[in-house]
Amino acid sequence: MAEDLVDLEMASTSRAIVEQCMSVESDEEVFVITDPKTFGVGRSIATAVNGLGADVVMSVMPLLKSHGNEPLDVIAEGMATADVAFTCTTHAITHTRARLRAAREGTRIGVLRGVTEEMMTEGAMAVDFKELRKRTEALAALASAASEAHVTSEEGTDVTFSVEGCQFFSLDGYFHEEYGFATLPPGESPTHPKEGTANGTIVFDVSMDNLGQLDEPIAITLEDGFVTDIDGGVQAEELEAIFDAHGKNARNLAEFAMGTNPKAKLIGNLAEDKKREGTVHFAVGDNESLGGTTKSDIHLDGVLRKPTVELDDTVVIEDGVLQRDLLE
Repeated sequence: MAEDLVDLEMASTSRAIVEQCMSVESDEEVFVITDPKTFGVGRSIATAVNGLGADVVMSVMPLLKSHGNEPLDVIAEGMATADVAFTCTTHAITHTRARLRAAREGTRIGVLRGVTEEMMTEGAMAVDFKELRKRTEALAALASAASEAHVTSEEGTDVTFSVEGCQFFSLDGYFHEEYGFATLPPGESPTHPKEGTANGTIVFDVSMDNLGQLDEPIAITLEDGFVTDIDGGVQAEELEAIFDAHGKNARNLAEFAMGTNPKAKLIGNLAEDKKREGTVHFAVGDNESLGGTTKSDIHLDGVLRKPTVELDDTVVIEDGVLQRDLLE
């Protein structure tokens, strides 16, 4: 009975995602991509699509090794030829050439990276989507007008970088044609720091892709946009090994983003952690899908719990509290 209740609750969320967020029509061809760990979520999305009368194909692909790895060619072909594609995968394929190609071909893409069955029924998915969209769009507009960013935290973060000419996205759960995709759970405004401009220290203290929930903080030192040093425990050593295995561009500071979802919880899963209102996350590796030019076969996010963010002369987040009055 409990399993049936979860399926029923997931079905309601899936219908909202398919109908409201992605506006799937009955005459469209839809491709749902999943893997062995996320099959239940993918099946729920596919069932919702089928309920609309649209043609749906579901593919279970092999589990990727890391976020940002390219999917198999057959998956990339399916994404590029579908009207709508849902990527319900453990590791994100958002920051890949396959996703960019599909967007160029006009495919609307719904990203549900790392989303579990539990996350479909509570937490960030329970937010008021319309209110969240207003807040996230307002933050993206405010940030896109800025030139410089300065992020600090009591844990030791102190980093500056340029965002001049760098568009901030409104990842609010709804499909935006100018981005080519929607992300769920909703609630962040990301961009890529202007390449070669980031200097200072970032201390991740919540979670990080490929590492999970952090046992102790990881501090990275940046010089002219690239990581030059890593300090921390065993997980810091794991991150160093990832960098060594993927070349220089894996050390590129690829993304800066601010969370806007008050319902999101810190659960050790980046799909939800990075959406929590008042957090920020940075990513290393590929930034091409955010408008940059640095290519890598990884894209790893790391979350800061209580940052202070200053854009030009305006404090947008103070000690983990989003200054909502600026967005009204």
